[in-house]
Amino acid sequence: MIIKDQVINKVGIPVLKNLMHITSTSQKLTAANVANVATPGFQSKSLDFQAEMQKAMGKQKIKLETTNARHMPPANAPKGIEIVKDPDDINSSGINNVDIDKEMATVAENRILYAYGSRMLASKFNSLKSVIRGKT
Repeated sequence: MIIKDQVINKVGIPVLKNLMHITSTSQKLTAANVANVATPGFQSKSLDFQAEMQKAMGKQKIKLETTNARHMPPANAPKGIEIVKDPDDINSSGINNVDIDKEMATVAENRILYAYGSRMLASKFNSLKSVIRGKT
């Protein structure tokens, strides 16, 4: 598929797709941590953003499936994000190891990264749309 290889993969869409998936996964983990801030024995979970993006950068190709030879199919979300449990047993609350300040900082960071990724993806698709319509 020349369109996939020469257009979609070359403009950075797979990397931005991975960014969106990693940040949304991190947001879900953070939400679970905040929801369990008062749960005795709960262990906070997170992911290593830098390591996950490095892994994603190495896998820029998307496996596509089609229902018709002339259709360009949607891509599946990347698999294999490694979730890490925080090794600290307890924090100053004495209930579990969830640090609410750390979680709120993670929420802010994820929000910024997700907003950046969504704006960049919108820009890429708008550029592709303009090229397809002949309005360069």
